[in-house]
Amino acid sequence: MAIRQTRVFVRSDEPNDDWAETLIGRVFCPLTAEFAGSLLWFWFSRYGSPADESGDCEIARIPVEYKEGGFHRSMRFRFSIDDADQASFERRGQELVSVNGYQVSDFRAYDHVADTGNNRFLGTENRHDGRREQRALFVIHFFMAVSQLIIDALVGPSEQGRFRLESNDDQLQNPRGSTFQSLLHLFCNITNVPTDVYVFHKPGLNLFGYGTFIYQPPNPPGGWDQVAAYPIRY
Repeated sequence: MAIRQTRVFVRSDEPNDDWAETLIGRVFCPLTAEFAGSLLWFWFSRYGSPADESGDCEIARIPVEYKEGGFHRSMRFRFSIDDADQASFERRGQELVSVNGYQVSDFRAYDHVADTGNNRFLGTENRHDGRREQRALFVIHFFMAVSQLIIDALVGPSEQGRFRLESNDDQLQNPRGSTFQSLLHLFCNITNVPTDVYVFHKPGLNLFGYGTFIYQPPNPPGGWDQVAAYPIRY
């Protein structure tokens, strides 16, 4: 099996609200359906990054209209496919990328154990022989299930050729209208994952900001003076 990856970039003028869903619907959905019999696994994830951030690609090969404003948006796509179908899969992937106005710099090898079997995903008590390979596959199949759910929940294309996620009218469990609120609730229920909301405060300007340890609000002049983490249950 070939274990590979690519990184797909969208133009800077793509709408913010559905750029990832539309890319998934136009490229990843048909590609994975056409090669379903050859794929062992696949998964994808979305990113917004500084224009010079170059992980998993040759950023210099991505045209400037995909990096305007000092920022780019992209999705990484990782997959394992039969060796005999690798070339045709990547040709078809490049075709779907090009015809829909996206850009990739290349398809390349992906070290799935170094990625999904690293210390980020493996606790200290289990870092011994063989466990990284095992954990990597568990994590990948979890990511694949989420990716498949995203594809299954897509609605579209619209008259404008756009895709979006399904809406959900269960106001008790999904008050923001997303089916994935219930999935997040069950994930938190099953894992008891620690979840914190961070509150940022600058008393002199009477400013408050809210975020997480990963995603923080923009800094005011002089930075935030106080930061407090509040544990919550989802």
